[in-house]
Amino acid sequence: MATFERIYWIISVIATVFLVIQLVLVFISGLDFHLHLGSDLGAHGGAGGGHEGDFGVSHFTLLTLRNLVAFFALFGWSGIALYHKNIPVPWTILLSFLCGLLMMSLSAALFFLLSKLQTSGNIDLESARGLVASVYLTIPGQRQGTGKINVKLQDKIVEMDAVTDEQDKIPTGSSIVIRKVINNQAFVERT
Repeated sequence: MATFERIYWIISVIATVFLVIQLVLVFISGLDFHLHLGSDLGAHGGAGGGHEGDFGVSHFTLLTLRNLVAFFALFGWSGIALYHKNIPVPWTILLSFLCGLLMMSLSAALFFLLSKLQTSGNIDLESARGLVASVYLTIPGQRQGTGKINVKLQDKIVEMDAVTDEQDKIPTGSSIVIRKVINNQAFVERT
């Protein structure tokens, strides 16, 4: 075996082993090897990662540990295949590099698109304005205390604190309208 071919075999086997390890760990434990390479080395969602806590903002990141492993795996295997097809060495290096770069780009694009499918799960309580809800715990009149209401918001039943400016208390089971929401507290009146 020529030294050139041996180098490609070493790269291929090592990268493939790491790729298989990554896949097994992702499927078993949900770990994501999304280490960003550059000036802000940070694990996915860590201090420099910039993904978790961005409230739905996704970034297309080409240089990650996962993408580099994919690059070297396809770089190695395509280099071996090209070498066995008797392609000249400079062309083998160039074409295998391009194959690895394509794989790296496809991997980055795939995970970018998958990250767009995620939702934060946060409920926008401000959008409750104008909705009809039911009183869960009696709401004292004249803002003398806080009661609780249940409202269907974004296809979920949400419990909110509620106050009213009405003279009389609003008893449990009453139907109310949410007039405004301030600091996650609903200001309500009877329907």
